[in-house]
Amino acid sequence: MKNLNIRKIDPKRPGEKLIKMTAEILEKGGIIAAPTETQYGLLGRIDRTETVNRLYEMKKRPETMATAIFVRSKENIKNFGMETEISKKLAEDFLPGPMTLVLENKSNFAPPIVVNNKIGIRCSSSPFIENLLSSIDFNLTATSANISGGSELNSADEIAHTFGDDVDLYLDAGCLDSLPSTVVECIGDSFSILRHGIISKERINKSLAGI
Repeated sequence: MKNLNIRKIDPKRPGEKLIKMTAEILEKGGIIAAPTETQYGLLGRIDRTETVNRLYEMKKRPETMATAIFVRSKENIKNFGMETEISKKLAEDFLPGPMTLVLENKSNFAPPIVVNNKIGIRCSSSPFIENLLSSIDFNLTATSANISGGSELNSADEIAHTFGDDVDLYLDAGCLDSLPSTVVECIGDSFSILRHGIISKERINKSLAGI
C-alpha cells in the first residue's frame, strides 16, 4: 500500500482541484479507481486502445465481454447507440441514474468497447462523474473495480490491495456497498434485463407498461 496515489473524496462535492488532477491523469492515458452513485469503477479513456487493453489485462477480463461507457447526458446516447422506443422511455424515467442501456452500436469504436455490434451506455447521476466528464473532451469506461468474475470490492483499500500501482489514482469515498447499476438490453421492439441491480424489474415493467 506504500506510495500508492490515494486521495479522499466527497463524491457529492469533489472540489475543482481534485477534478483537475483526475482529468490530467486520464488525459495521459491513466486509469482511475473512483466512486459512482452505486459502486467503485475503473475509469480510462475509451479512445486510447492501449488504455483499454491495460484495463482489460488488469481486470483479467476477456475481450469478448464489452465494457460500458459513461456519457455526459442522456441526449448523448444517440451518438453511440441506436435508440428505441423502449430505451428512450427508460432513459426518460431513470437517467441520469444507475442504469446501463445496451443498444445496437452506431459508434466507430472497436472491441472490446463494442462486442457483437452492441454497446453499453451509462449516464451517471454522480456529481463527481458529471463534473469530471464536463472537464474532459473524451468518454470514459464504466466498468466495476474488481477482477472480472470476482467479488465486488467495496472500498478503495480493497481495490488498492487488488490492483496496487496498476491504478494511477484511487479516489477514496469510503465504503460503497450499493447494488450495481441495472443493465437492460434494448434492441428493436424488445428488451432484456442482463443484470439485475438497484433499479428493480418491477420499476422497469411499470415504466414500460404503456408501451
